[in-house]
Amino acid sequence: MLKILFTERGNECTQNMIRMLTYLPGVPFAKLTLDHRTFYRIGRTFAQMDKALHEGFRHPTAKCLHREGFRWDLSNLHLVEQYLCELKEGDTHSIVRQVVQEFKEKILPNLSHFRKGIIHGDCNENNILLEPMEGRRGPTHPHPEFRISAILDFGDMNYGCFVHELAISITYLTIMDSDPIGVGGHVIAGFESVIPLSEQERGSLFLLVLCRLSQSLLIAGHSVLLDPENEDYIMTSVRKGWRCLHQLWDLGKEAVEKIWFDTASSYQR
Repeated sequence: MLKILFTERGNECTQNMIRMLTYLPGVPFAKLTLDHRTFYRIGRTFAQMDKALHEGFRHPTAKCLHREGFRWDLSNLHLVEQYLCELKEGDTHSIVRQVVQEFKEKILPNLSHFRKGIIHGDCNENNILLEPMEGRRGPTHPHPEFRISAILDFGDMNYGCFVHELAISITYLTIMDSDPIGVGGHVIAGFESVIPLSEQERGSLFLLVLCRLSQSLLIAGHSVLLDPENEDYIMTSVRKGWRCLHQLWDLGKEAVEKIWFDTASSYQR
């Protein structure tokens, strides 16, 4: 919020502009060590938010969230393929090129089969604030349990696919965790407790996570060329994303899906 203040100095009255900030409670999850309970809760919370927006949000300007050509929309990975030539040749370049090709062959023609609504679209490590829950630590859970105190930055909000919200959430939680492959199943379980996925949506999830990692890599690389002085900030999570992209690619769809969906199924027993 900007506010104009007038101050008097002797016989003079000067005009000053100040910026006033308010702060929400909590800490970004990038600064915390999380366990499966919090991963589940994040997946569930984003699904609850998407469901509430889909069922209850009505506004005359909501159509502006149909953002055609928005490069951070996971439906538009093909639009950032033009940045592939800016990525250094090597293993990462080869993986990203193949991911983009698979997206064009397997995701793009089938977008009409994915359910859609208004989604947040940017569940990254700095956009979720967490607070510890009192009395939720014990011998079987050495790390404190957290609750979500705030969700920030709705700048990437768009009318998109629910499964994209889940894939984006898995991507950023995977990047930040010491056990990246094990995270996804807990997030899926939380999300599906509110919005169960269809078989087609489930079958696309692994590729969509690879797509988000590739999308982030391509956009970040291009942004650094435009603003090299800001490289450290731009590349904060992308460097970790490279490693996750290679890990997931090397393990393959079948192995990763087994880990994810077996973990998700354990919540139903």
